[in-house]
Amino acid sequence: MVDELAGTGNVTLSAKVTAASREADRWAEPDGHPDRPSSDIELIASGDPRFPRALRMIEDPPQCLYVRGSLGRSGDETALAIVGSRNATAEGIMAAETVAGQVASLGHTVVSGLADGIDAAAHRGALAAGGRTVAAIGTGVDLIYPVSNAGLRDRIVEHGAVISQFALGQQPSKTTFPARNVLIAGLSRASLLVELAERSGTRIEATIAQEQGKPVLLWEPLLGHLPWARKYAAEPLVHFVGSASSVAQALEASVAAR
Repeated sequence: MVDELAGTGNVTLSAKVTAASREADRWAEPDGHPDRPSSDIELIASGDPRFPRALRMIEDPPQCLYVRGSLGRSGDETALAIVGSRNATAEGIMAAETVAGQVASLGHTVVSGLADGIDAAAHRGALAAGGRTVAAIGTGVDLIYPVSNAGLRDRIVEHGAVISQFALGQQPSKTTFPARNVLIAGLSRASLLVELAERSGTRIEATIAQEQGKPVLLWEPLLGHLPWARKYAAEPLVHFVGSASSVAQALEASVAAR
């Protein structure tokens, strides 16, 4: 999937997936004031102090976000993205939950995409530790995909935020999910890839993080034996980690360096 979307010349992958989504999908607009199906949905423009500062710095940022929950907490400035396969193994689920819990317990926000598998495990792990988590989703914030994560979505709203650059009512599509990966990378100081296939859509988030000059951490217990992962780890900003403490150390080093 990364190969299919990769830009040419000076065109970044971030720019390409954003342009494709802007053409195909409905994005939130500052002057659009549709009836909101829930009183807890807010439209936050880029000039609002609550709009994530990190997102103002990405390439072609959204003009506004629909938000359920709260933004602007201190841990959001030092967030870690935890991403990976929807069809994760029990070992991958446990790793995502464990790392998310440790990182959240240190005061860092955990960012992911509210998909099944690794994403959901990362959110659950942060919440179980009493921490904060933010979900950037590939639909309007008035929808939930998959429906089975509705309960988890509600807990995230209570202890973090669910955000989207898309208009209310926007259904999931082949372009919304790559575009929401731009937000996941943009919100985070580093990204942890727990478990994924070589051509997984998760690689889109990782490549965009690299474009933004941020570390990409590969979970060695599940990826270290894979030839493509070993080759990927030779690229700039990419390296293996093997424990929750090493993830936390890499995140804190990235925070200190910026």
